[in-house]
Amino acid sequence: MYFRFSEITKLYHFTSFDSASKIIQSGKLRFSKSYCLNDLIESNRVVWERSLQGDIPDGYEYLQYAEAEMRRYQQISFSQDRVVGNCYYLGFDLHTMWGLYADRGYGVCMVFDKEKLILHPEDYAAEVKYVNLIPQGVMIHNKSERGIKSEIKRRREQIFYYKRKEWEYEQEYRILRRAKKLTDDEYLDISDALVCVIICKDH
Repeated sequence: MYFRFSEITKLYHFTSFDSASKIIQSGKLRFSKSYCLNDLIESNRVVWERSLQGDIPDGYEYLQYAEAEMRRYQQISFSQDRVVGNCYYLGFDLHTMWGLYADRGYGVCMVFDKEKLILHPEDYAAEVKYVNLIPQGVMIHNKSERGIKSEIKRRREQIFYYKRKEWEYEQEYRILRRAKKLTDDEYLDISDALVCVIICKDH
């Protein structure tokens, strides 16, 4: 086990004990809808004109489609190991993550082999980048529904993979998927990727 753990590229997911049990039984991890995220910028992602004027101006109704299109994108967030200079930060040894996402330490950290996660062909996966400032709104240049859909897909890293530096402790690796319908639940197949489950030794 130690040899395999040390050799694979690992991703970590913090959750409650009950949720972990359901994930293991189903072999699937559910994507989160953007409007349910705890980052207020991400959960209220709007187009630039609304951020300036409060409402979408007359003649700009196509921007409502742009906001709806961005809400179609769902995500799964993992923590990952990170190297900063000579310091190595293990993705499972993040006390804030245990407190916020793993039932205040009574939950678990699920460890996955990154290479064995089964992604859909259209899924997009990358590290989140942390910056000092995130714009209030997203500037959309296309006006047709087809053009908006293509633009958001082309710019998905710029739109979905930047967060303010205050979130840097998460060391996030994100998988993004566009749902066909806003209300659809999307799932990631993790049936062959789970390596182990870490439980706080004090509990």
